[in-house]
Amino acid sequence: MGKIEILLEKLDNRITSSLAKRLDTLDDLSEKLEASGEDYEKNPTDENRDSYNEVIDYVEKMENGIIRDLEALLEKRKAEELAKQTPATPPEPATPPKPNITPENKSETTSSSEEKKEGSGILTLVIGSVLLFASLGAINYFRKQ
Repeated sequence: MGKIEILLEKLDNRITSSLAKRLDTLDDLSEKLEASGEDYEKNPTDENRDSYNEVIDYVEKMENGIIRDLEALLEKRKAEELAKQTPATPPEPATPPKPNITPENKSETTSSSEEKKEGSGILTLVIGSVLLFASLGAINYFRKQ
C-alpha cells in the first residue's frame, strides 16, 4: 500500500473513477485479509490457512495491477505536461528526390514528359467524343418514343 500512496501523491489524488473504485475494493479486501488472518490465528486449520493464502494472493495481484495502472497514468500525465511545455513543431512533409538533370539528359526528360502530356490529351479528347455521341444518341432515342 505504501507504493500506491506515493503514486497517489505524485498524481495529486487525481485518478480515473475506475481506478478509484478499484482502490475502494482493495481497501475492502485488505479488511477481509485482516479478518481472515485473525480467524487463522484463532483457529489454525488447513481450511483457514488456505482461505487466508487465497485472499493474500488475490490482494497482491490486485495491488500490483493498481500500481501498474497508476504508474502508466503518471507516465501519461508527464508526457502530456512535456508536450505542453515544448511547442509543437509540425513535421516537415517529405519531398520526393529531384532527378539529377544534366544538360545531356535534359532533352530526354523533356521529350518523355511531352509525350505523356500529348497522350493524355488525346485520350481525353477520345473519351469526351464517345460520351458526347452516346448522350446525343440517348436523347434522340427517347425523343422518338
